[in-house]
Amino acid sequence: MFKMFKVGELFDIHPTVAYKMKNDELFASGGTTPVLSNSSVNNGIGGYCGLAPTEQGHMITFSDTTTGADTMFYQPSSFIGYPHVQGMYPFEPDKWDEKCYLYVISCIRKSAGNGWSYAVKFNRALVKELLIELPVIESSEPNHECTVNDIDYKYMQDRITELEQDRITELDTYLIASGLDDYELNDEDKEILSLSPESTSDEASTSEADCKNGKVRFKKYLLDDLFESATGDVDLQQKDINGKGQFFVNSGVDNQGIKGKTDRKARIFPSNTITIDFWGNAYYRDFDYKMATHNHVFSLSGKILRNRLVGLYIVSMLSKVPTLFSYNNMATWNKLKLLKISLPVNANEEIDFEYMERYIRAIEKLTIADVSKYKNRLIATTKQVVIQQ
Repeated sequence: MFKMFKVGELFDIHPTVAYKMKNDELFASGGTTPVLSNSSVNNGIGGYCGLAPTEQGHMITFSDTTTGADTMFYQPSSFIGYPHVQGMYPFEPDKWDEKCYLYVISCIRKSAGNGWSYAVKFNRALVKELLIELPVIESSEPNHECTVNDIDYKYMQDRITELEQDRITELDTYLIASGLDDYELNDEDKEILSLSPESTSDEASTSEADCKNGKVRFKKYLLDDLFESATGDVDLQQKDINGKGQFFVNSGVDNQGIKGKTDRKARIFPSNTITIDFWGNAYYRDFDYKMATHNHVFSLSGKILRNRLVGLYIVSMLSKVPTLFSYNNMATWNKLKLLKISLPVNANEEIDFEYMERYIRAIEKLTIADVSKYKNRLIATTKQVVIQQ
């Protein structure tokens, strides 16, 4: 049995407590305290600092500067608030746990839909009025009017647990099918990760090194010598996103610049390319896509992009590019093409694609290790629960 409730019946929504500091002051001291931001990725965390938390966590947060519920997250730990980041404080906190919060976030996102814009923002006044459908405990009284006191929290907990178990099973199947369940580093992986570049260089800008002595040779290349650049041919906009056609890529780091899908007629760029925007953010694309015009983002292609592993390696070599550009000094292809990146070379002074591929495979193993171990712990716990039942 379900009933509609206003979000404002369940939560007091108000701004999170933030330090009155500029970002350079806020992040001046390194640390482990999460600082929230108006972001739709990384659970809304914009970075970490050494200041004391301003909020205790175990709550839902969202930004009121965006155009939907994509910035709504459950915060399990203490954190530092941020301007325009709202907190949802339950009127009866003892009844809520993580699974109930996750259930409600799903309901809010479903209720919110896509009808938001910069003219009608996702602010707390409107969120309070949103209607969400929640489970309630049936009453034996025929004329009983359900209230918030009748909400079935156990149903929400059980439903999220069920979904988690389904996803874990899917993840386990995917890891096995893709070969990623084998995340233990072998001797070859350890060797490739142990190699380091020599600091001295010859006249050809090649690092003199000997792989047998734990070194690897690098040479600097102009981006202009490696890639061809192209831009979009149509002024694609937010209103063109309709969930059909190809992905629409623009500038920004949120969701790696992917704004959604559009079937509006425009130039389609192929997979196995790299995009880099006017802030210097670079991403490898393994799918076909469209781009906005106005030089907001560039598509880089070339014979050097032999496969996904090479593409990911090159993107990692471009990770420092955003530090070179800003709002007052935006990246253009005329600027980007003069930049140099260091790439490994073999004994014949040719780009060492094998090294790049082996290196990324080893890094992928390190990355997937924590996910696999977490998955194994949850599967073991799930099996134990099933046995006990």
